[in-house]
Amino acid sequence: MSGQWKADAYAANSKGQAVWAHELIEKMELMGDESILDIGCGDGKITDTLSRRTRSEVVGIDFSDEMIAYAKASFSKPTFMQMDAQALSFNERFDVVFSNAALHWAKDHHAILEGIYQALKPKGRAILQMGGAGNGEKVFEAFTQILPDYAAYFGRFESPYTFHSDITYEALLNSIGFSTHQAHLVFKDMVHENLKAFRGWLETAWFPFINPVPHALKETFVEAWIEAYSALCPPDHEGRVHVGMMRLEVQLSK
Repeated sequence: MSGQWKADAYAANSKGQAVWAHELIEKMELMGDESILDIGCGDGKITDTLSRRTRSEVVGIDFSDEMIAYAKASFSKPTFMQMDAQALSFNERFDVVFSNAALHWAKDHHAILEGIYQALKPKGRAILQMGGAGNGEKVFEAFTQILPDYAAYFGRFESPYTFHSDITYEALLNSIGFSTHQAHLVFKDMVHENLKAFRGWLETAWFPFINPVPHALKETFVEAWIEAYSALCPPDHEGRVHVGMMRLEVQLSK
């Protein structure tokens, strides 16, 4: 998982992810006494929300040192620690494992699920949402359209994302041993208030696709990407930019 996040930029440009997180929290129907692990806690604001829904321990982990430092400085109630989701080190510690908009940054989902299984107490449960197959399809299409002009900088480029389908994820879940599990794809319309907000999100969440370009050309590259996307998906009559996002939602219990 990449460690090149800019915590302040993420905090300013992650409104869509926050909306999805709150929807996911409501689905959990917390009783108020659950210990909770938040995987991919980012800037910590959702972990803090979780900590206000329970009297028990809440721990947020993230691969990024910068994110963890930001979270610790911003919120005092949860515990935050740097940790790779693919190498969880908890043993039957949590009633609930939660993750939103994070796990598609990791490659080894078998290792993640094994770690979640081990982290859960008996009868514990998890709810996870991540990018799924078809996520941000038009963003990728716009990127592909402008790529020929910048191909020299992407010779060894590999997308950091792992977008599973519900079918491939069910196969992974079957191999772990959870007592119940289900995975399904959910379409989400991510709405940005204007092109400036869309740009902020693009530069924050898609930075691995921008980093290979030399600094002197980054501005032109991002402008071209936005122009190509706007041609595919024009802003609505109020100037808002819509991005079709496919989310993989997973619920499971031990």
